[in-house]
Amino acid sequence: MGGKTGKSTIDERDGLMEAMEWIVDRRADGVLVPHLDRLARELTVQEAVLAYTWALGGRVFTADHGEHLEGDDPMRTAMRQMRRVFHQLDRGLICKRLRDGGATKGEQGGYANGAPA
Repeated sequence: MGGKTGKSTIDERDGLMEAMEWIVDRRADGVLVPHLDRLARELTVQEAVLAYTWALGGRVFTADHGEHLEGDDPMRTAMRQMRRVFHQLDRGLICKRLRDGGATKGEQGGYANGAPA
């Protein structure tokens, strides 16, 4: 199933929506992804995808943590969300460093972004 990046919202991701249809039609029991940031990069979107999948009666599995259970132990839920917060922070810091580095290189007369003119 092809889809868009994990950065997109739920309804913009054709592959994810197709997977949800499979759960509704009982052609699939759930979804399996390598890790939760492949499901969604932002915490709020990730939690929405999890809740939506569970509401449809589906299950969510990741290769790195196994099954993510609805109504799981509050500590496990908090740790899942904290991992996502720090992954989101890391991604933001990487983007900031890239922007800052490009700006600095451009200020110094260097080639910083896009294809050379």
